[in-house]
Amino acid sequence: MRHQKPLPGILVILLDLLGIGAALGIFYLFAFVVSTSDHQPLQRTASTAEPTLAVANPTPETDASTLDAPPAPEVTPTPVLGDFSATFPTGELDAANAIGSYADDNLRIVITEHHTDNAVYFAADIWVRDVHSFQTAFAGGKFKGGYAMPDAMASKAGAILALSGDSCGSASDGIVIRNGDLYRDTKSGDVCILYLDGTMETYYEADFDLDAAIARGAYQSWSFGPKLIDNGQIPNSYNSTDIIINNRAPRAAIGYYEPGHYCLVSVDGRQGDYSRGMNLDELAQAMIDLGCKDAYNLDGGQSVMMVFQGQIIGKPYKGGRVISDIIYFGGAAPQG
Repeated sequence: MRHQKPLPGILVILLDLLGIGAALGIFYLFAFVVSTSDHQPLQRTASTAEPTLAVANPTPETDASTLDAPPAPEVTPTPVLGDFSATFPTGELDAANAIGSYADDNLRIVITEHHTDNAVYFAADIWVRDVHSFQTAFAGGKFKGGYAMPDAMASKAGAILALSGDSCGSASDGIVIRNGDLYRDTKSGDVCILYLDGTMETYYEADFDLDAAIARGAYQSWSFGPKLIDNGQIPNSYNSTDIIINNRAPRAAIGYYEPGHYCLVSVDGRQGDYSRGMNLDELAQAMIDLGCKDAYNLDGGQSVMMVFQGQIIGKPYKGGRVISDIIYFGGAAPQG
């Protein structure tokens, strides 16, 4: 076998040193370079962003789901046309001086007796909760249906209170609107209209517009007249004959205070010392004294009759007579 010649000693030492150096290099690489390669040194850099202005009372960003729901807006009910519940009195009736009174959930009536130097008259103070409680009826149940005594018509309707009307069936003209239905559209004299909103207004013949009244919601009309109050005062003149204006006679009238609050008046007359009746100025003054804002003269004379709960109030002249229509409150559905 051939043997290799041993390396010189100096060469062996150099190789050992090289090996040691390589080992140290490998150790440094792993200890200082590889071990720190996952971390970045902190750096302080100058900011180049624009300055942010402070906002007074800033609104913090909030998760909408954590906010309470806003309160629902308060809804005011729309008033129902002709509903007077908000003003309808519900306390005890002021009936200390009354000769008759009535109250239920929809109707209140107080009847008082009054005396002047020449007349005895009766005033019915009436409140309704709904305009449809203010009713009218024709004799025979229809327009131009004939004639009947006022108390008989009141009984048939089951009325709590009734008053003779404007004798529309006896006339050939004059506006006739009853319970919302138009029966005749020709004007004749002053006109009184009750609207569905409860307002009652009287008009001089020249000032009345039927189309406008219908568009506004005319519910009842009367065409006897005349108009009794003009801007809170007795009129300077009346749209009527001198006999009707100046003679004292039995009278009937309708008055208005506010929507849902009305007045019916019957005046006894032609009965000597008991009651001579009223002329139109006296009737107008009586309606003003009662506090009415507006008032209208209805058919008078022997036609006048007020009926309350089946009883005739006062003393109708010669016991009354048959007529064509009445105004009434309470009772059955309107006729005609």
